[in-house]
Amino acid sequence: MYGIALSVAACLRGGTRVDIAWLLDPQRTPSFDATEATAITPGGGRLGSLLGGALDSRLLELAAAEPTEARVVPIELDTIEAASVGAEPGTEIRIVFSPASALPAAVWEPLLERRPVRLEASVDDSRLIGLTIGDVPTSARFEFNGVSLRCDWSPTPTMVVFGGGPMAEALGRGAGFVGWNVERTGGVEHAIGIAPTLSPIDGLVVLGHDTESVGRVLQAALASRVGYIGSVGPAALQEDRGAWLAYRGLTDTSRIYGPAGLAIGATTPEEVALSVICEMIAVRHEPES
Repeated sequence: MYGIALSVAACLRGGTRVDIAWLLDPQRTPSFDATEATAITPGGGRLGSLLGGALDSRLLELAAAEPTEARVVPIELDTIEAASVGAEPGTEIRIVFSPASALPAAVWEPLLERRPVRLEASVDDSRLIGLTIGDVPTSARFEFNGVSLRCDWSPTPTMVVFGGGPMAEALGRGAGFVGWNVERTGGVEHAIGIAPTLSPIDGLVVLGHDTESVGRVLQAALASRVGYIGSVGPAALQEDRGAWLAYRGLTDTSRIYGPAGLAIGATTPEEVALSVICEMIAVRHEPES
């Protein structure tokens, strides 16, 4: 849902019809992703995907009917669909299919801000009625018993790693191990483009000896809402990066953690990566001042 929230909100503001769908049955689909959702616009345009696009034709059929209310839709996977998701043919999965306008308007702000959000509804013969926002959840979870529905979405943190080499590889492996999304890039413009999309639960870590390139990425990070900015490297590199930023008027670099990582005596790339990941976790859970 987080991946499509910006586009769906824009459609709603512009008065464009958009239908959305998400899965309800993690136990029936080996490739289930709790944050997956698809948005379908008039003419068959699609944003996001469910099960790698395996259900696209089904969703287009549902959208063509122009539903006016949210409902739970059972889908029996055919041979091709089942093979693509690693399930047995004939497996029945359930999805929620709804016009975006039928959901509470209050659902979009936390999704846009990448905060946890709970959607609750009563169920009347597959129709979802009384849709409302519930208490803030602590994890992703979906409950549907035929009488009521509860969908809890909780975003997955992203770590963007700018730079290459063994340290970047170790950071990528470590972030993946704790379940985060990982974006590794050596392209300055790419990293700068990603920075504005990051939220307070995300992190951006820079490494490398090219002060100009690293400085530009740090500059973009400081202008964003990203929660953790890590600058890997010895004190001399930190001074060069700080001077580069200061020359451009950025003297408040208190959001940058450099040298990045908790002081655990780390020496190897893997140890440094562990210290950086732990620091990002600690920063994310610090009380807001």
